[in-house]
Amino acid sequence: MNKLASFGACLAIALGAAGCQDQMTAPTPALATGPGAGVSLRSATVGGFVVDRGLAQLPPSARLSDLYFPTSPLRAINPDDYVCSDDSPLFSAFNATIDEFINQELGILITLISYAADQLPTYDALFFGEAGRDQYFGYNGEYTQVLRQTERDIKRFWDIPSDDIQVVGMHGTMLLDTARITAVYRTAFGLPAATADAFAAIVVQAMTASELVNGGNHPLFSFNAFAASFGFIPDKIVMGDGILAGYADLGFSDVAPKAIFAHEFAHHIQFENDYFRVFETQAEATRYGELMADAMAAYYLTHKRGEALNAKRVAEFLDVFYQIGDCQFTNGGHHGTPNQRLAAAEFGFQLAASAQKQGHILSAEEFHAEFLKVYESFVAPDAP
Repeated sequence: MNKLASFGACLAIALGAAGCQDQMTAPTPALATGPGAGVSLRSATVGGFVVDRGLAQLPPSARLSDLYFPTSPLRAINPDDYVCSDDSPLFSAFNATIDEFINQELGILITLISYAADQLPTYDALFFGEAGRDQYFGYNGEYTQVLRQTERDIKRFWDIPSDDIQVVGMHGTMLLDTARITAVYRTAFGLPAATADAFAAIVVQAMTASELVNGGNHPLFSFNAFAASFGFIPDKIVMGDGILAGYADLGFSDVAPKAIFAHEFAHHIQFENDYFRVFETQAEATRYGELMADAMAAYYLTHKRGEALNAKRVAEFLDVFYQIGDCQFTNGGHHGTPNQRLAAAEFGFQLAASAQKQGHILSAEEFHAEFLKVYESFVAPDAP
């Protein structure tokens, strides 16, 4: 899913755009007034070094799905042709936590975002997370057992080589560990050791001073899940504590962990079998891959040899899961409209239902072939 909480996106209405201070202590921006006015929190500059809030330093061979993409000036589709609403219970709940931060600890929040603290847990999990006994999922490890079981089941279900795919947690609590923060600054952002140490100290100081971040167990730091594949680290599925908690708060603790995991595993099927097509825009290419992942996840979740979940219950979850800002037609991370995503899921449901009597599991290649037959119908205009 998209990273709903890139700070610039979530606080754009509240803060707008200007510039950060060039200093070692917490930036103190000048807040302008009026619509669209405020501060730019793109980066902090210290001693000539910059914490760039853009995508960190990843190799050209990196393949990432559901991590934040830059925007594109081109449209995936004409929004006037589609029924689409950005309203989302998940967005509303997340934004409420950010509003609390703005109202009570704006200075601390600006410091944390200026030093990319909201991104550090993502890159910590990506570069340094290792599957093993110490991995846990959920703020208090409450989803560890279910995700370990789902990992075992889904790797048996789909016929791709998957033993090398590691599943790791994304935890905001790493923001209290200066050594881990320093390692991320050096590896992901390319900062020299002394600068990384100094930045890490600022982040830990801000985290310690906050009464809201709960030791890092706050959605700002782990409100995402994604799949990653590139050469020098193992293939990974990263599951953020915050996104799991967000869906649990909406009453989907039974479905969300399995459904999110199934969606991310589907991206690894795409990586393994090169299920990609060339489109005019990044938005269209992303939408294509995401709708395929939606369909594969729905197929697995309701197949009797998969999770065998009730299709109605899965659909209830997906109705919320698919309303996470995907009306951003110009965005390179556009996943498709809610209606398109539900259409893809319905396709997966129907394939699973057709296999119930004989219990047959389609190979990834067979599923892909069926998906290609109907993809254009998912993205056809649906506005009256």
